[in-house]
Amino acid sequence: MATIDFNMRSAGAGRGGLERIASLCILALAFLLPAFFVPAISFPFQFSKAILLSILVLVVFALWIVARLKDGEFIIPNSPIFAGLGAVVGLFVLSGFASGSPVSSFIGQGFEVGTTFSVLVASLLAFLIAILFRTKEQIFGSYLAFLASFFLLALFHLLRLIFGPDFLSAGILTETVSNTIGKWNDLGVFFGVSALLSLVTIEFLSLNRLFKSLIYLALLVSLFFLAIVNFPTVWFVLGLFSLIFLVYLISFSPAGPQTGKDESAGEAGAGAPRPLRRIPVPSLLVLLVSVIFIMAGNTIGGEINKALKISQIEARPSWSATFDVARQTLIEDPLLGAGPNEFVGEWLKYKPDAISGTIFWNTDFSYGVGLIPTFLATTGILGVMAWIVFFLLFLYSGFKAILSSFADTLSQYLITSSFLVALFLWIFSVFYIPSLTIFALTFLFTGLFVAALTAERMSSVISVSFVKDPRSGFISVLLLILLLIGSVTLGYALVQKYVASILFQRGVISFNTEGNVDKAETLIARAAAMSPSDIHYRFLTELSLMRMNTLLQNSKETAADSVRTEFQRLLGGALGNARQAVALNPHGYENFLSLGRVYEAVVPLKMDGAYESAKASYDQALTLNPKSPAILLTLARLEVAKGDKAKARERIAATLARKNNYTEAIFLLSQIEVQEGNIKGAIASVEAAAAIAPDDSSIFFQLGLLRFNDKDYAGAAGALERATTLNPTYANAKYFLGLSYEKLERKADAVKQFTDLATTNPDNKEISLILSNLKAGRNPFLDATPPVDNKPEKRATLPVKEKTEKVPARGSPLDEAE
Repeated sequence: MATIDFNMRSAGAGRGGLERIASLCILALAFLLPAFFVPAISFPFQFSKAILLSILVLVVFALWIVARLKDGEFIIPNSPIFAGLGAVVGLFVLSGFASGSPVSSFIGQGFEVGTTFSVLVASLLAFLIAILFRTKEQIFGSYLAFLASFFLLALFHLLRLIFGPDFLSAGILTETVSNTIGKWNDLGVFFGVSALLSLVTIEFLSLNRLFKSLIYLALLVSLFFLAIVNFPTVWFVLGLFSLIFLVYLISFSPAGPQTGKDESAGEAGAGAPRPLRRIPVPSLLVLLVSVIFIMAGNTIGGEINKALKISQIEARPSWSATFDVARQTLIEDPLLGAGPNEFVGEWLKYKPDAISGTIFWNTDFSYGVGLIPTFLATTGILGVMAWIVFFLLFLYSGFKAILSSFADTLSQYLITSSFLVALFLWIFSVFYIPSLTIFALTFLFTGLFVAALTAERMSSVISVSFVKDPRSGFISVLLLILLLIGSVTLGYALVQKYVASILFQRGVISFNTEGNVDKAETLIARAAAMSPSDIHYRFLTELSLMRMNTLLQNSKETAADSVRTEFQRLLGGALGNARQAVALNPHGYENFLSLGRVYEAVVPLKMDGAYESAKASYDQALTLNPKSPAILLTLARLEVAKGDKAKARERIAATLARKNNYTEAIFLLSQIEVQEGNIKGAIASVEAAAAIAPDDSSIFFQLGLLRFNDKDYAGAAGALERATTLNPTYANAKYFLGLSYEKLERKADAVKQFTDLATTNPDNKEISLILSNLKAGRNPFLDATPPVDNKPEKRATLPVKEKTEKVPARGSPLDEAE
């Protein structure tokens, strides 16, 4: 094993100052990326990491360009891995331009994983690392930076486990599963990387006592957190790597001390000592721990989660659902797919019908079962072929390298560790949706692997000097200057978009916490002016609609002419904002819903063309999201606004055919029955349906709601009790059951229902108001302010947002839920 001298020379010693600074920026990125976040709720969490990654990579790229302008020479690794990666980037660019929404494909809302820009920046990171890290010391220095970040994160999360999720939360990481990497399972992948890197380091290197203790501690802490996160895929992959590494070490490590006698030897060999192979105990132990958690992870993990009060669910479409969506997409766009970052649109069009029976019926999945499988739909056959070529070249280069002879163990360690860690991370790009941090680390270790090959001279370099030939020098200098200008311009645009996202976030927070519409509108308008986005204009549209509703409610207290003038101004602003959202993203169904709501708002005022325009907008939204029961219900509400109850019934029937337990649709149907004076007949019909389907909670909710409207509070309580027995989490059934108890003067029972609701809906101010009034013996709606009133059964929407309906079963289109 190699012995490491930790008195290493500084990164990039002997080279130009610009390249030294660039190398230090990459080391800073390796340290900062896992742990970095801005401790303020107004700063978008993942976007902050994206801006850190993007700006540092662009700075390094700019420094490298200036260094090339100074010395007039390119030295680039001649690695087939970069040829494959270049093909991937090229196909992403082509697919982005060919998509119907290039802005969304290239940058998205905040450089989400899977956009063209994110792949470009990550690939550029790998390329720059391979160019700038020319020595083994530099590569090992990046390992130390990663290790320092690991210990910082481990300490951070250990303290939070001890003192609770509010400790060091900064008002952002407020739950036990909150972390600086991304999702809870992303944290498991991160600690899987640290476990694998620690294991390889222990097996290959001979360290001094201090660093040996640190590496063993890193391995133990990694396994500890892996047990807490208990992501089964991590255990399986780590166990597989431990097994392969165990076999590799036994097969290729030199024999240990000789002992015993070779009984099979002839006379000449009689009494000759027999060499014994060294058993890599750490690898064997990691393998055994992995096997234990693979076999009994649910039991062990369940006890750990119970003890630490960890609760989380992460779902994504199954393999079959992902490939079915991709297949249907490729029928339309076989070569380049729908475009990077456009999976959500294809999901909405082709998602399985069975999804309506799950709690994710209204979830717009932006990815499939894994990141790379998602690219089959978004970048088409050519994009996936490019990925396959890249993986084949990567695997060929990796296995060829680790099975080769090495001049020293340090070289073997750096090449083997960087390849295994990169491969470990690439596997999770296939079987999982990594966060931006994990995605960037994947490319970082891929770049380190190529750098290690180059440092060991197992991969050649291409050296090109353009100072001797004036013609080639002119073209090269011009190209470098254009790239430099492009990098600076792009960096400025990124910062501008980031500042706009902060302004937007502040506006939303101001609206949600302070109810300050003026401040929210000002901030979001600034964001839209700085970096136009459809989400900015949608929110501005909703604010204008709120102002219009408020104006109409207070119109009796204001002169008719001034009301008309102000209303027309607000209507014009709302229409302008909604149309701008549609123009920015004509493939977003939410934008057409927003435009339709503006027209619908004036349908009751009998404005010419309002109904037709609203219906056209909703129809377009339904075209983009054809399987949505929510849009069908929106069309039903439009018919109610027009006064066509018969057509509204047809729309509601279509909605319930799509989703038979859709509470909002049942609520609207009950309101129509009441408005038409057909409440007795409706009750009789629903009672007959309840007799046929005695285990359907939604039918008993509808029955209870109708009886409540008929002032039959005892009958309402009986039906709603049955609904909550069948579905204990049925929030709106509990809400009206509590009000029924109050009408029946069963105060204690009413308080219990609203206490339960307050526990599951802590942010619902109406529930808090009703509960406090009930406990004080007052009218439940005393001191209520709009939009809350004392007639919840007559409102346009239900008072409580349902959170759960039916948990997806294994084998459903979401059977990859973790």
